[in-house]
Order: sequence, then C-alpha cells, then structure tokens
Amino acid sequence: MKNEFEVISHGAADYKVFVVNLLYRTPHIHKDFEICLILEGSVRLLSRGREYRYEKGALWVINPLESHELAADQPALILSLQVSPTFFASAFPQIEHTEFLQPPAAARTALLAQTFLDIARAYFDHAGEPSLRCVGLIFLFFDSLLQHFPHTCMTEKERQISANKAQRIRRISDYIDSHYSEKLLLTDVAADLGLTMSYLSHFFKASFGMSFQEYVMKLRCEKARQLLLLTDFSLLDISMACGFSDIKYFNKGFSRQFGCSPRQYRRQFQHEELAQQQRSMLSTQEVLSAATSRVILETYLRSS
Repeated sequence: MKNEFEVISHGAADYKVFVVNLLYRTPHIHKDFEICLILEGSVRLLSRGREYRYEKGALWVINPLESHELAADQPALILSLQVSPTFFASAFPQIEHTEFLQPPAAARTALLAQTFLDIARAYFDHAGEPSLRCVGLIFLFFDSLLQHFPHTCMTEKERQISANKAQRIRRISDYIDSHYSEKLLLTDVAADLGLTMSYLSHFFKASFGMSFQEYVMKLRCEKARQLLLLTDFSLLDISMACGFSDIKYFNKGFSRQFGCSPRQYRRQFQHEELAQQQRSMLSTQEVLSAATSRVILETYLRSS
C-alpha cells in the first residue's frame, strides 16, 4: 500500500465531502483539515500516540500533516469533510497556523454535527460543485470549531517543523510499505533516510505512537487478514507474502493482534450470511459515489 501521504485533489474548490465505508486505514497524513462524523458503526482513531474510540454520531478533527490511523471491527460508514487551509486564505489566514486539540463535550459535538450534516446536504445538492451556501456553512462550521474545540496557534517555525516531520513520516511509511514482505529492520530504514538508529527509534515512537517492531507487525497482520478474507491462499503462502519468517511466528503475531488464529479468522467469514460483508472488504477503505453517499446521508438524517 504505497503513497500513504495523501495529496487531495478538490477540483474547482478547496474542499470535498464524501462518505467512506471503512474497515482499516493504515497510518497516513494529508495536507488538509479533515472532519469526520460516524454515520454507522464504531471506529478507533489512533493519533498522537493515543487511541480514541468513537460511536455513531461522534465527530472529530484531524489537523493537516497529522499522522493518524483508523480501524473498525466491522465496516463503518464515515462522513468526511476535507478542507484545504488555502480555503480560508483571504478571510482568515490564521487558520493555517491553527492546531485543534482534544474533542469537546458530547453536547457541543452534537451542535457541530448538525452544521456538518447541513454542509454535506448542500454539497450533494450541488453535485459537488462550488455553491455559496456550502462555502458559507463551512466558514460557520469552522467558526464554531474555534469556539468549542480546544486549539492552539503555531508559530511559522513550529509549522515548518511540522511540515518537515510530515515529510519524514511519508518517507518512512513509503519504505515500510515497499519492504514489509521482506526481512525488514530498523537499521534498513535508518540507512535509507540517513539517520542514526537511536534518533529514528525515538522519532518513530513519537510519530506513530508505537515502536517500529510493533508497527511492522501490525501492518503485516493487516495485510495477512486481507489475504485470508479475499483469497484461498494457504496459510504458509500468506505468511511468506506478508514477511513472516515462519508459520509459527505468523500464528503468534496474528493471534495477538486479532484474538484468534489465522485459520479461525478465515473460518468466521466462510459462512454464507457473511458473504456480502466479505465482498465489502475488497477495499479496507472504499470512498462511495456521490449518489450513494447522498442516500446514506438521507437515511442517517431520517433515523436521527
């Protein structure tokens, strides 16, 4: 899975609204503010070395260049708004230096969620084309975020440090994604980046919220899980394809990650009634079409 550093294209506008059917998303960063609202299911967000659990109706904010990871036990539907800092350039350029912190109380989140839903409806009503109503609602929404979400203002120096850090995270992620199926050591990544082992070890833990070994194991287990669900490859073949040194190591690592052996995990999804769910996992993050997104949004609004 390459290019985890997302460069979002918004076309004529500096914002985009869409619904995602998500099971798992590896640690990644992008250049935009991203606001997410759970329409169905529950999600674990890993960011800044901490894990947050969100249920249906919960809302959170991811800052530009902030590494984060998303995981769900069952496919979850998430409404996402991505807004480039340049969107506010003329009216509120300070937003480029704003960093949102912990989420607010649930009551305030509910008020923000309603405005977010209004944005989504206006966006889909105009088929994703720029509209004055959508633009106005986004400005109002961010004004509310600044009132209700704890935040800080970064200096230009801090912002540059953040950008440099994001670039390094991207290079690390790309290298691991290209070599996870091989024997992979921290020394390999350090040599590729021209860093010392000690520095990279500390940087990795601070940036990804886990050690290098933990991250590689997690990625390998996730790749193996996809192959267990979507192919009839043997356990040995999956083990080798995902970089495990032997089948015993594969079984131990997978069981620690998912609470059951690879064989047991595959058996759970062989039942006929789970066939549809298995097909939905062909992509662990599927961006739904505008038409489908609108139907899901209207269904959510009727049930709220």
